Formats: sequence, C-alpha cells, structure tokens
Amino acid sequence: MPMSRIFFDTNIFLHTLLAETECVSCTRLLSKWREIPGVEEAVASCLSFANIAYILRKQAGKEKVAPSINALLNYVSRLTPNTEEEYSAAFMLRGPDYEDILQYVNAWMAGCSTIITTNGKDFRRISDPEGVLGEWSPEILSPEEYLHTALENDAGRAAL
Repeated sequence: MPMSRIFFDTNIFLHTLLAETECVSCTRLLSKWREIPGVEEAVASCLSFANIAYILRKQAGKEKVAPSINALLNYVSRLTPNTEEEYSAAFMLRGPDYEDILQYVNAWMAGCSTIITTNGKDFRRISDPEGVLGEWSPEILSPEEYLHTALENDAGRAAL
C-alpha cells in the first residue's frame, strides 16, 4: 500500500478548540490519524495556525492562544510555509474563498493526496482553468468520511 499525506484544513482544529458541533469527529480524527495504515504524515499550513491564533484571541482571550497552539502542534507531522509561489499559483485558480484556495495550493505543494475539511462544498468548487497544478486532484473529505474510509480497510478497522 503506498503511503499518503493528508492535509488538515483550519476548521478541523477550530471545531476541536471551540467545541463546536463538528468537534467530536474532528477530535477523533486528530487523535487517531497516526493509527491509520498507509498514512505517512498529516500536514497543516502555517496560515491555518495564524488564523487559529487570531480567532482564538478574539473568542477566548490572548492567554489561551499559546497553550492551545502548542497543543495543536502535537496533532500534525509538520506545518508547511506559505510561499510566494503558492500565492502566485492561488491567484490563477478559481473558487469561492481565496483562503481555501491558498490551503488547496498548500496541500498540493506538500504532496498531499487528501484534504480533510468540514467545508468540502467550497473546496470542491475550486478549479484550475490554467492547469497550474497539473493533473493533481485531491480527494476532499470530511473527518467522518475520511474515518469511514479508513475503517472500510480491515487493518484500519483494527487500528481504530
């Protein structure tokens, strides 16, 4: 089985931190992804953590930011930077939300095959009319969909 990289969108972390409706599946995903056979690493964008810090400061106060961010860093293999190349590529793509497009391009640059988000609707509407990203076409899944897919595999069912 080839190894894969998965990409966590910002909302996976926010739902968990803010104990929003989707937090159960997001929290389960964050705590269980390392047990899923075939997953090499989970990646998130530095942009996600900047956005999380901003939102968390507004909603929970600045004293909650550093401990929360440090805790979240335990749930990813690595953070990927947002580069000038990514911003240039993102301007060539089309979609309803530029921040989602930046995340999409960041996942491409990181070599991810799957983007996990609770906002699949907008991610599925991203298009690449100029062919900037070549043939890359990631799977866009919710945390529930991703975990369900992992559980369909016998080794994944035993791990989870």
